[in-house]
Amino acid sequence: MDAHRSVSRRRFLRLGGAAMAAGALAACAPPAATPAATSAPAKETVVVKETVVTQPTPAYEQGELYVLVCCSGPEEQEAKNEFGQRFAESHPGATVRLEPMPAGQNYFEKLQTVIAAGTAPDVYDMWEGYVQPYAKNGALLNLEPFLEKDAKLKKSDLWEGALEAVSWEGDLYAMLICIMPGPVSLYYNKPLLDAAGVSYPTSDWTWNQMRDAAIRLTADTNGDGEPEQYGLVFDNWFVPWTYWIWSNGGDVFADNDTKCALTDPKAYGAIQYWADLVVKDKCAPTASVQSTMQGSMNMFKGNMAALYLGNCWDLAGLNDARTQGLDWGACLAPKANDGNRVFYQHTWCWGIWPGSKKQNLAWEYVRDFVTDEKMITAFNTFQKAFPGVKALLHTFMTPETEALGWTAIVDIVGDPKKLRYPGSGAKWDKISSMIQAEWDLVFVGDKTAEQAAKDVCPVVEEELART
Repeated sequence: MDAHRSVSRRRFLRLGGAAMAAGALAACAPPAATPAATSAPAKETVVVKETVVTQPTPAYEQGELYVLVCCSGPEEQEAKNEFGQRFAESHPGATVRLEPMPAGQNYFEKLQTVIAAGTAPDVYDMWEGYVQPYAKNGALLNLEPFLEKDAKLKKSDLWEGALEAVSWEGDLYAMLICIMPGPVSLYYNKPLLDAAGVSYPTSDWTWNQMRDAAIRLTADTNGDGEPEQYGLVFDNWFVPWTYWIWSNGGDVFADNDTKCALTDPKAYGAIQYWADLVVKDKCAPTASVQSTMQGSMNMFKGNMAALYLGNCWDLAGLNDARTQGLDWGACLAPKANDGNRVFYQHTWCWGIWPGSKKQNLAWEYVRDFVTDEKMITAFNTFQKAFPGVKALLHTFMTPETEALGWTAIVDIVGDPKKLRYPGSGAKWDKISSMIQAEWDLVFVGDKTAEQAAKDVCPVVEEELART
């Protein structure tokens, strides 16, 4: 996976949410057109040497298809360009103009700008969290009519557990490309575990097993109270803390996303458990220590932490580190102590502009993209992401993913209870920032998680009630 893609996407997820563009999109989209029938193409008459010959008129519109993409590295961009060429060859009269996001520009600001200017792309990148507000504001085409008529792809061909993140009011508004549960892995430094006599973790580990190992792996050789080697390192942002809360049986919202659920002991208890690793056990570094050491990933690669709770986009950097001598392994992120494990759903997907004059061509593009084995295999080479279409599962089930413990993901993406995206739609950006500010105080010991939850829930509910 190219580092440009991973860093850009992570920055968007951490610092920007669905609210960035949704408010400006209201009333932008014209009524959706009905997809053309594909079973009985219309006929046009061509006269050749006084002989009448009938030729099928394509069910798709001809001309240029404008596709806007975000954050692709050079190798991924090349694979998308190659797919575009294959698509054009299979669709006479059609071409594909693939436009990557300009360097240094916010993708959703770019998308909002072209929509407002009346030059919206026919097809564009979407992520989890953006689908619902964009669909609500008329900026995404409902794909259900296309799925109902299409002979090549049906809704049942997609992983049920992943559909909520790309749906609105029960209908599909974005086409699944790939799925990434997060934080997916507990990475471990084999030599450091060997030296401490700690067994390598497995995908069946619980939080307590991880904590016990992290304490044993923490080393303060100077005796100054500041470990030279931490047992565990992790980031504190909404992807891991939703995984902690959900896995522990808690939730962020209740009553159809109208109430804050963080005052439930199962919710704030999960946050307190992980904060205590930093504040009480001191087997995980503070955010300031991580910043000084240039981040959690860098600490793990630099032998300053034995265990790292991370994501699939870390693989590129870790594989590079392996060539330089870092001997590491991985398994699925640990389960809560009651055995439950619920992941945040990172989602790559395509959206179609309802005002496009090439809706049928756009549909065939996104359909063919997600069902194209060469494209998804290439995509997996860079992203190590789980394909949205069940029939392409084999592109993910490789010796590498088996070694990572990721083959169990097949059971996760098929179960809506194990893969989630938080509610509140376009308000999630603002609300998650409110919550994050409180959790940050917990992770430095200035508040208990219970008090932080009590303090933040009233303002969260005020925001949820805001129209």
